Amino acid sequence: MSESWYVNHHIQAFSSSHPHEEGWKVYELPIGPARKRFFHYLLDFLRDRHPGAVERRTTVKGILDEELVDTPAFVHPADSGTEWDLSQELDSDGWFGRVHLTWEGHPIHVVSFLLKDGHGYTNLYHVATRSNVALRRLLEAVERYGQSRQKEVARHIHVVNGPDIPIMPVSWDDIFLPPSFAESIRTNVTGFFQSENRYRALGIPYRRGLLFAGSPGCGKTLTLKAVAYHTPAKVITVLGAAGVEDGHIADALNLAVKQAPAIIIFEDLEKLVQSKGVSLSLFLNMLDGLQSLDGVMIIATANEPERLDPALLHRPSRFDRVWTFPLPGMEQRLALLRKRGAAYFSDSALHEAAKRSQGFSMAYVQEIVVNALLESAHNGSTPSDSDLLRSLDALRLQRKCASKHIESLEEQENVGFCVPN
Repeated sequence: MSESWYVNHHIQAFSSSHPHEEGWKVYELPIGPARKRFFHYLLDFLRDRHPGAVERRTTVKGILDEELVDTPAFVHPADSGTEWDLSQELDSDGWFGRVHLTWEGHPIHVVSFLLKDGHGYTNLYHVATRSNVALRRLLEAVERYGQSRQKEVARHIHVVNGPDIPIMPVSWDDIFLPPSFAESIRTNVTGFFQSENRYRALGIPYRRGLLFAGSPGCGKTLTLKAVAYHTPAKVITVLGAAGVEDGHIADALNLAVKQAPAIIIFEDLEKLVQSKGVSLSLFLNMLDGLQSLDGVMIIATANEPERLDPALLHRPSRFDRVWTFPLPGMEQRLALLRKRGAAYFSDSALHEAAKRSQGFSMAYVQEIVVNALLESAHNGSTPSDSDLLRSLDALRLQRKCASKHIESLEEQENVGFCVPN
């Protein structure tokens, strides 16, 4: 018995049990719109807010990862080693089966089918109602529940080949780039997630690919962190240093499609596609293959874009916008020095450090202040302008001698996503 026959049989049975002549209207909710309205939280919504609305339920829930590890869950916390509250159903991030409920006096029946989709599974929802108004109000109530639940949860970047990474608050004001540079990136990202209907109306595939290129330490990763913090989309990444394989990339793409709107981050793309476990041809096929990346934005970084295969860069369907992050100019260096050191050093000293640090990356500019404060702390003295200028001189010398060090300059300035200790 094929899966398609099985699904079609159950869909037909569901429709037949809700005949139009009896006032029923049957609708399909695809996974994309359903996820955006948090319909995958329907069972938790009914449990937490309206348990009396359930008339009949034959369902199976998918358990959140947080419920299974030795850390407190989000809504029903339990310390490691203690018994779970057996009277409280665990939280879920999806479900399948059948639910009958009454909403505002009207019956609404929902069935969720689990479908095999490429590398995994996805849900297909069908809803039967006698009142479109009641259905609309149910969807609105579930969406409000989902939004409030998301706000209560500490957001993470989901790592497909390692532990998740907490999303830390990063303001766009923390990014010191040339005028309008960061704004261009910000508006491109937010504009994409706010313009789904416009994409559909114009017949444009609803997906985007952005590439951040430039030397290490120039703000690419910090910009990614600001994007992750300010964008409500699901954020997914693959750690290139964790034995990445084709399957990890496929898992990231598949998860992004299921949980769209979503962002996939590929840091150090030139290293990722040259990893032993990654096939470039397969990677290219996954980016624009048969599976539509609907509602997915891919953002990659590259320290050495010249090492990338032209097939990645010269096809707009893969990366249609490229931003080259420059070394910071005088204005950006001074702004960063003032933000980090204005409480400790005079403005004239900060201005002198900004002028003499030409060619420094943002990571090195910040290190001028950090190193000066550490030196004064070690000496047990109050930070002074002379500490700042000595720190500048030491870093200038270090840069000249960087090629003689065990660590390369790139390794010293790598401030990318890393697994927290």
